Amino acid sequence: MRTAGKVLWKGDGNLEAGLWECDPGPSRWLFETNESITMFSGLMLVTEDGGQAYEIKAGDSAVFPKGWSGTWDIRETVFKFYTAF
Repeated sequence: MRTAGKVLWKGDGNLEAGLWECDPGPSRWLFETNESITMFSGLMLVTEDGGQAYEIKAGDSAVFPKGWSGTWDIRETVFKFYTAF
């Protein structure tokens, strides 16, 4: 899957904010930091290991706490703003 990103700000330690884009497809995640996202465009189905799937689409925000693991099934190209902390 094609991905692109731009770090807009980097602070001490793991603090970071930026933009990220990804084409459709499945991906697996294990978050080593907390991450907050706001979706500008796109659609993805997010499933935490052992949990139910839920949809995140343009206009939605979500928080993935440190240690979160699961899958993102990107259905439409995603463009998001993220903050890692």
